[in-house]
Amino acid sequence: MVIDEILAYNERFVQQNRLPIIGHTPRKRMAIVTCMDCRLVQMFEQALGLERGDVLLGVREIAVIGHTQCGLARADPNVLIASMQALGVDPQPLIERAGPKSWIGAFDDVHVNVKEVVNVIRNSPYLPKIPVHGLVIDIETGKLEIVERG
Repeated sequence: MVIDEILAYNERFVQQNRLPIIGHTPRKRMAIVTCMDCRLVQMFEQALGLERGDVLLGVREIAVIGHTQCGLARADPNVLIASMQALGVDPQPLIERAGPKSWIGAFDDVHVNVKEVVNVIRNSPYLPKIPVHGLVIDIETGKLEIVERG
């Protein structure tokens, strides 16, 4: 099983590595909101010049970073519905509550999506009024493009 491989790797990792002690307050005082796409994991910190502990809570700025070639930009709700039903999950309550396409978070243009997310964060009554930036990162080159400057 994959979990056994992960646990074995982790055991070797903790025996061979000593992680630096990093405080709970981020050094850059920035939160980054981005996609969970696995292609971002390796290159993201390098492309942004960040290190572990630079960003998270206690922030003074937020960066919403979308990326090119995002799977949600071309997601087919019908395929997802069929997959869910094949696994015995009824997606109908989600669809009725959120709408036929938005229930999976699908979008057509990553730039428009980033602007919409930036606006949701800026207008949230639960967050302080701090700069919220919108960017798109190229999944192949790591180049950032500013879409909205906070």
